[in-house]
Amino acid sequence: MTKKLTITLIILLICLLLDQITKNIATMNYNLLKDGIYLFDYLNLVYVENRGVSFGFFAEHDKSFYFGILSIIISTYILYLIYKSETNIEIVGLSMILSGALGNGFDRIYYQYVIDFLDFHFQNYHWPAFNFADLFISTGAILFVISLVKNSKN
Repeated sequence: MTKKLTITLIILLICLLLDQITKNIATMNYNLLKDGIYLFDYLNLVYVENRGVSFGFFAEHDKSFYFGILSIIISTYILYLIYKSETNIEIVGLSMILSGALGNGFDRIYYQYVIDFLDFHFQNYHWPAFNFADLFISTGAILFVISLVKNSKN
């Protein structure tokens, strides 16, 4: 097994498991989370069924299943990018993006929505609720951009 494949599979397995387990825990604790649970000054746990795309955009169109299919198609392209990648930071970033896309894509196809449960806020200003898949996509995108910037300087 190649180093690239090993890195991708390890990240994919860890991230997908963490994402799906935490979404399952949120679902099992719906009654506790529906009104929100205070954790820290800037973090609550909540239960949100996101039927739209990022931040709930297009939720009124009820096309979550199709967004799930689209994320699977995009995941295929990300696999191609991983195959073409030459640096570890790029492979890690793309693998994190892939795990988030697959995690949320699975939810959209299976449930018709994505379960979000992390609620960051400052006083009464709340960032839209999100989950670990979203966090992996964002972190992976940052790593990918860093790799692109580093490669452009070489």
